[in-house]
Amino acid sequence: MSSPSAPYQNMDPETCCQKTNRLCRKCVLGTCCFVIVVICLVQAVLYLWATMKCSAGHLRDYEYPGGGPVNLVPRNSLLIEQDPRWWGESFINSPADDAGLPIGASSGVFYKTWGPIFNTYVYQDITGRETFVIRDRPIALGGSHKIMRCDGTGPVYVFSEGTHWLANNIRELFGMYTTRNFNIWEGSQKVAVSQKVGGGGQSHKQIIFRAPDEDVPFASCFLKERQVHGKFDEWFVQEYKNSSSTLPAYVPHSCCVLMAFRTSAQKAAAQVSDTKDDKKPAYFLQASGDAVDDEGLAESVPVQQAESVEAVEKEATQESQVVGEGEAAVEAEEPGKEVEVVAGAPEAEVQQAAGAAAFADEEHSKAEATAAESTAAAAE
Repeated sequence: MSSPSAPYQNMDPETCCQKTNRLCRKCVLGTCCFVIVVICLVQAVLYLWATMKCSAGHLRDYEYPGGGPVNLVPRNSLLIEQDPRWWGESFINSPADDAGLPIGASSGVFYKTWGPIFNTYVYQDITGRETFVIRDRPIALGGSHKIMRCDGTGPVYVFSEGTHWLANNIRELFGMYTTRNFNIWEGSQKVAVSQKVGGGGQSHKQIIFRAPDEDVPFASCFLKERQVHGKFDEWFVQEYKNSSSTLPAYVPHSCCVLMAFRTSAQKAAAQVSDTKDDKKPAYFLQASGDAVDDEGLAESVPVQQAESVEAVEKEATQESQVVGEGEAAVEAEEPGKEVEVVAGAPEAEVQQAAGAAAFADEEHSKAEATAAESTAAAAE
């Protein structure tokens, strides 16, 4: 009876190529595991850094200025884009009236912190305390975010695309008016529905919020302005009066600020593309290098006019010299006709020279006046 290890004894020894393949597979697997671990560690560090002040200890006996302990933010607000920093982006939250006009200084700011797996959004009020946080749910179907209070009280809300993902993409593909639907969950209960309306590719970005069993919205937000202080976006978030919704104001604000950050990123990408296109020559003079800017053109006009004045003066001087030489030659060659020359030819030539000098003076005056006007226009 053969031993159990007999079949393995009959196997061929591992070749050099097989050994190399086995080592390569181990190296690739080890590298992938190492990269995954590093990415997870970086994500954890960035999340902890973004939420370092988001804890119940920082908010014990806190009065929550700007929105109160329930809403955390004003019911009506303006979200105003700020200059991006190397560590993230932000939107200022300013209180507003029902018409979308500011009624005071900002109540806080929304910060976005990038992460290799998901982004983190934190609201910080005017005292520098973080009151609620929004983070991605990367393994959920479609877009999904969790909204949590930093004091540990109150329910956790989930803003999720969920089963609407396929229908949303189809509606956006065909450019329908309502492009995306999202559900807002409080635990396992659906408490609201948000809809992105206006059609895909439209300039008027807007979101409405309504109860699941109602048709009339209780809140909305829209892109109000794209040129605040020359280049920033401004969104208006509004909760309608006489609304029966019990949803805290920070939940619609959180959904709208996510859209605001996304729209701002699209705008920045479009500006980079336009900048690359602007570097191409717009017309043939730029391509050949013959075009000059307005400042260079303004500087060249007085120089050209000064050159023309000098040319006129030089021509008049040459004519005067020719007339003088003609008079001397006539007097030397025909002394007997001295009276005739003095009375006839020299007088005509003198008049001609005088006319040429007067013409030169007139042209000189005109050129100086034109040069002065051009210099004044260039200075303006």
